[in-house]
Amino acid sequence: MGNKDVHLHPVEKAGALESSFRLRFQNPEKILGPYIKPGFTVLDLGCGPGYFTTVAAGMLQGSGKVIAADIQTGMLELLRRKITGTHLEPYIELHKSGKKSIGISNNLDFIFAFYAFHEMSCPDGIMDDICALLKPGGLIFIAEQKFHVRKSMFFEIINKMERRGFTITERPSVFLSRAVVMRRG
Repeated sequence: MGNKDVHLHPVEKAGALESSFRLRFQNPEKILGPYIKPGFTVLDLGCGPGYFTTVAAGMLQGSGKVIAADIQTGMLELLRRKITGTHLEPYIELHKSGKKSIGISNNLDFIFAFYAFHEMSCPDGIMDDICALLKPGGLIFIAEQKFHVRKSMFFEIINKMERRGFTITERPSVFLSRAVVMRRG
């Protein structure tokens, strides 16, 4: 599944990803709350400017780590500026991922991929990394935009994850999105 229609969200428009409108309909605490526990190692895959990253780090309650991975250095720089000097800084590790590989070696408890797969030029390589990084029994939350990502592409992502040994455990309701939570076998 090579995504020929890759469109990265422009860094200069990152503010739209953190609007008060979005907070009303895609509240990070409500979306992430059931899945993140203190002490977890979490990957925010395609973190952008950190809309979900900072909330995830707060849920760790001083124990654990969020790896904020993005292919765009500019997005990571926006997140760096946001967390520098805050109580969250020690719990967030910024990481520039590659096109074909995430490029980390941590054992992860939870992976959050919100509106990320449609921006990947080589999602198969990333999926292989996810299999290697996520602990057995660990969860991945995958969400894609209903009106931007074809339904068939979303189901192709899910099918490829199932062929890698993941099973759907939940289909959370997320505004204007298709979403699943999958468990690694």
